[in-house]
Amino acid sequence: MPKTSLALMMTSALLVLSACQPPSDHPAPSQSKQTEEPSSTQSLKDAKNPRQLTTALVDMSEKKLKDQLVCSKLTATINAVGNTSEIKNIHDVQHQLKACLPTADNAQILQWLADYQAMYRRFLGSDSDWNDEAFYDVMSTIEQGKTITVPQLRQVNPRILYLISLVRSKADVSVIYLGEGIYAFHHDLQAMADLFTPYLPEDQAVFIQRMAKDNQDIFWNDAAIAISYYPLIKRAVFWEEYIKQYPDSYFIKDAERLFNRYRFLLFFGSENTQWTDDAFHNFLEPEYSLLLRQLLKRQNSRLAENARVFLEFMRMSDRERQQQYPMPKTENNENENGNKNNRDESKTPYYQLKEALAIPSPWDSYDNKDCLSSITCIDQDINQKAPKETEKE
Repeated sequence: MPKTSLALMMTSALLVLSACQPPSDHPAPSQSKQTEEPSSTQSLKDAKNPRQLTTALVDMSEKKLKDQLVCSKLTATINAVGNTSEIKNIHDVQHQLKACLPTADNAQILQWLADYQAMYRRFLGSDSDWNDEAFYDVMSTIEQGKTITVPQLRQVNPRILYLISLVRSKADVSVIYLGEGIYAFHHDLQAMADLFTPYLPEDQAVFIQRMAKDNQDIFWNDAAIAISYYPLIKRAVFWEEYIKQYPDSYFIKDAERLFNRYRFLLFFGSENTQWTDDAFHNFLEPEYSLLLRQLLKRQNSRLAENARVFLEFMRMSDRERQQQYPMPKTENNENENGNKNNRDESKTPYYQLKEALAIPSPWDSYDNKDCLSSITCIDQDINQKAPKETEKE
């Protein structure tokens, strides 16, 4: 971004940030679909002689060639957007996608979808460390809906000033609290999903729509699960049904990944979230028991079988558990990640429940897929690279 325009932007942000209006280049919702018929098509219909017909055909050919040229360069256009770009660059990409998606094949659409998600992560990112006191102070003020002061703005870098102006003007940029004092810039996942959904087969459309719904807000907050027990059950049920309905889906592996993660957390909780006592004998809230028992009614369901085994395990005495699921006698066992499982009494029930349920733990093996922040599962090893590095692969 040129220094002159950046300076003007900073001055504008400092003076009128609290009363900023949406940028003029932000498309209105009614402009989300391009339904107007090209004028050349109308000319073709109205052609009354060979000369008019030839002219109309030439006009149509020129438009088609122009559209094809734009679409052939769309990947490069998307990848050119980075953490120095402006919101109008994203709007340009959106307009081009609306023109190109209707005629693209599925492989190309999925590639654009991956590129588009990576584009937003670059756009909302920064080269500098934002986890400092000044950034936290400004983000906290925005989240609380308070007015940002001029002294606050002077402490943050120009890129943050620009993104803050987009937040204040509601230009598809927002602030999200990630926990542990960390804030980040975010965007509307539903709008992203809606852009691609009409051009995807049913299984893919259902997948990204559900991901947009679940991932708009955070799932983790300081090692605690940020949603309650009932929504967690609903997510596990959804992905079990998805796997049954779309066994050959392009996203089937990611659906299995999500199902296994949610059902593991449903029974084991997390470091800072528990549904039962440490010994897995009693629920911490009566509603947890009622909700879990409802799963028993499900037909042909792994969740129902897991719930049955879990409730049976809770009723077992410690002696019965030890007889059926004996702890290994080695004092210092190491799992595949090299983490030690010290054989003390507090960890015995956890080990025995894992043996009983046989649900893969999200932490038992390395998984580079992030399925909790966007509308598809993101390969973090690839998407954290710069566009030019990705293109070389």
